[in-house]
Amino acid sequence: MESMSIIGVIGGVGPFAGLDFVKKIFSNTRAGCDQDHLNCVLISCSSIIPDRTCFLLQNGEEGNPALGMFESARRLHAAGARIAAVACNTAHAGRIFTPFSAMAKESIPDLNIINMLETCALFVKESLKIEELGLLATIGTHNSRVYHEYFRAEDGFSLLEPDSEGQENLHKAIFSGEIGIKAHSDEIKPQARDLIKAEIDKLVVRGAKAVILGCTELPLAVQGQDSPVLIIDPGLIAARRLIALTAPEKLLPYPC
Repeated sequence: MESMSIIGVIGGVGPFAGLDFVKKIFSNTRAGCDQDHLNCVLISCSSIIPDRTCFLLQNGEEGNPALGMFESARRLHAAGARIAAVACNTAHAGRIFTPFSAMAKESIPDLNIINMLETCALFVKESLKIEELGLLATIGTHNSRVYHEYFRAEDGFSLLEPDSEGQENLHKAIFSGEIGIKAHSDEIKPQARDLIKAEIDKLVVRGAKAVILGCTELPLAVQGQDSPVLIIDPGLIAARRLIALTAPEKLLPYPC
């Protein structure tokens, strides 16, 4: 029997977000038994990938996460992966993703690395056709304005972002050792859920017709019922893109 291609996932950014990304691949694959699922390799080497938000906020004083991401990609390639994605929104900021992509293209050119934000923007424009969007993300992602590079005003998109207090609330919900998602991924604290839901509600009041969860930790804490409008998960869209490029006949319909 012909061996199916291997999908690679660069995880560890954070670890539970990587697990969640792989779960999205399995959950969106048409399969009736184990053997129907796609081959997938997750690499989670957090120790070699510095925090992305810290790097962006501290003007590069931390080592560039691109180096550890590249080493993770190299190991995925050695394991047989020929298509991959990075399970982190903030890692797609230009100061990180551009050098990472350049290293990968030079050293492992046959590894096709999907850009999660580019994939998300294209899907929203062509399939969801929603232009007034709220964005919840890390402070690093907001400050880098990386989402504005892909959800461009000239393409009709309008991005609504939390104010500075709201961004601090999201930072607490994600990073706080006491209640944050990263510290309590196995059992999300109610306080974190409440902080996130409050920011979603504020964006909806301001006119958002859908809200992008622009941090891969946020889907661990947010359910559909937490929002009066559509929740857009870039990780889900990227996972589905990996399936479509590997075995399109196995891709289940987009979940409503």
